[in-house]
Amino acid sequence: MTSLDPKPQPGEPPRPATASSDSARPALRLRLGAVLEAASASELTELYRFWADAGAPAPASAVELRRLLGAWMSDGACVETRLAALGRRAPRVLAAFLDAPAYTRCPAELQHDKALHGLSPFEIESTLETLRRHGVLVESTEKRGRNGAASLALPIELGDALLREQRARRRGVFDMLTLRGFLDRQYDDPSRARRTSPTRLREMYKLYSNEPAAVARIERLPEDLRPLVDKCIVQFGGLLPRALFERLEAEQPVWNGARWKSALEESLIGTVERLELTRYGLHHSDETLLVFNEVALAWLRRVAVPGDPDRPHEEHSLGVDLVSNISRFMGYLLEHNVRFTVRGEIFKTTEKRIQEELIPNPGRELTRAAVLDFIFEFTRSLGLIESTGERTFAMTSEGRAWEQRTLEQKLELLLEYAVEERDVAGDWRHQGHLRRIFLRLLKRVEPLEWYDLMYLPFLARNTYLASLDQLGVEQHITSRGGASGYAPLEDPQRLAWNVSRWVRQRLYLLGLVDLGYDKSGRPVAMRLTRVGAKLLGRIDGAGQSPPMLGSLIVTPDFEVVLFPTGDDAELVHELDRFCVREKQGETLHFRIHEKSVQRALSEGMHLARILSTLRNQSRTPTPQNVLYSLRDWANRAGLLTLDAKLVLRGEESDTLKRFQQDAGVKGFVREAIDEHHLQLKSRYAPRRLATLLREFGYLVELEGEGA
Repeated sequence: MTSLDPKPQPGEPPRPATASSDSARPALRLRLGAVLEAASASELTELYRFWADAGAPAPASAVELRRLLGAWMSDGACVETRLAALGRRAPRVLAAFLDAPAYTRCPAELQHDKALHGLSPFEIESTLETLRRHGVLVESTEKRGRNGAASLALPIELGDALLREQRARRRGVFDMLTLRGFLDRQYDDPSRARRTSPTRLREMYKLYSNEPAAVARIERLPEDLRPLVDKCIVQFGGLLPRALFERLEAEQPVWNGARWKSALEESLIGTVERLELTRYGLHHSDETLLVFNEVALAWLRRVAVPGDPDRPHEEHSLGVDLVSNISRFMGYLLEHNVRFTVRGEIFKTTEKRIQEELIPNPGRELTRAAVLDFIFEFTRSLGLIESTGERTFAMTSEGRAWEQRTLEQKLELLLEYAVEERDVAGDWRHQGHLRRIFLRLLKRVEPLEWYDLMYLPFLARNTYLASLDQLGVEQHITSRGGASGYAPLEDPQRLAWNVSRWVRQRLYLLGLVDLGYDKSGRPVAMRLTRVGAKLLGRIDGAGQSPPMLGSLIVTPDFEVVLFPTGDDAELVHELDRFCVREKQGETLHFRIHEKSVQRALSEGMHLARILSTLRNQSRTPTPQNVLYSLRDWANRAGLLTLDAKLVLRGEESDTLKRFQQDAGVKGFVREAIDEHHLQLKSRYAPRRLATLLREFGYLVELEGEGA
């Protein structure tokens, strides 16, 4: 145990304990070696029968007997297994010794121990005798009680091993993977007579976990070990299994776990342990070089944010293309009778035609077909489209409500769906937790700043592994997959890789992150976009200068040119709804078509909103021929306006005649005022009535709404 005084300097490992550190312990602490040396040959043979595997022949040499017994009785797992064979009372009685100083108790005291309430004196005495016969308890020369009865004690090594095993089972992998857990285990171990106060533990943790101190300790590692630790953190996030090490081209020729463990623990950087994760549904059971999470984070912060010379060779951004493509997809369903197969899938030939309608910029991570698959599954899952009796798809009321949502509301629904999506990037049992952890960490990075692509996936993976017990993953795996023989599919490295894959195929698709590529075309970096930062609450758009004001030029030939300002997502989304995007570079070029305007109207976008977008965001007055054409196209599409007195107005008289003859809605008609006006009757408010009429296929807008 490390001496706490004098106080070490920041970045220094704890100083080794002095001889006086044991002076505060009870004088008599029975050593297992001494107990075995004092045992006779017959006693050793009896102990061997109990501690050895059934049927194993006993060695003839007393020295070998003592060596084997010492190894078994110092192994916490072995001790617990053997105690379980002695019945339920043995662990209860033994717990009373584990809580006592020097693991020593007087048998007479046990009868009054509250923890043993319910056991009769005879049961306690017989259990003590059984434990003595099997070498778990031995008689101490220390006398206690008025009658001078001898005390019983656990050998130090056996008691310490039991406590370590219980602590490991109670706290799981947290102790191995985190500096906090390691310090707790070292300085708050009940097996030590002198314990460190919680306040002092917190002070030590703050001292050794701060970034400069952690980085300094790594830099002071031996020359042969430091490169390995750096590789372990940068390439593997702080977990390097022995099996993986043996496949690497490392400077160290052989695995030297014992030496590395000593150096890493002495420096409070990490450890080397056998990490067993199979019970958590992960394919990992190997001796592993572990760098504590806090130390790995400090080192990654130094290397995960590239400087200007290390910026990606190529940058890719999708912006709000996905949201716009969802509108295009549903617009295509409105304009065409899209049929589906017996399985409920769109025919391949129809899929190709729909793909041609999508914005031709899927990026490097996904094809147009993959983007369409995601859109189709998303719209079906949220009920934006539905199948009809004619084996075609139709937009639902939820679909019409979708188009009325703001861009941020749409992205929130898309992100929620992407987090819960199960058929992408790894085993859902783990990835569901990992994605949420990743999003929490994503909130902490600087927007528009490039980070190493694996920086956050490694941190999310490490946080998840340290929380396996807290999240109840073992119980979940057992209850869901244990009965059917669930086979782990992912190891710790694949956990991080699959998170990275989800970022590249989903968060990038949503426009929440941009991706950077090196010269060979590999994704190497990511950055949080302004849209993503707003959605995650990282920045507040209200404090920004108006991003869309005066950023458009509308020409008489219906071209709309957007000059980017860095915060144009809302405006791009608006233009994508009623325009066709033609070119994208330093400026974005759109074209207004009659078909695109009619599609926007059918999807729920109001004419007044289209006009106000062009007027308010244009640097120059919008050409009159463009405004006139927009109104004319809307009227030809059958646009009707409903006022507060339930007077329905339409410029196309044929539309009103069709309205009066429609069996579904003619019950709402009170009288025809003239060829362009109808007086309606209804017990509904105008807004509710307009919604009902839209469900019957009429483009009805409230007067003055949508501006």
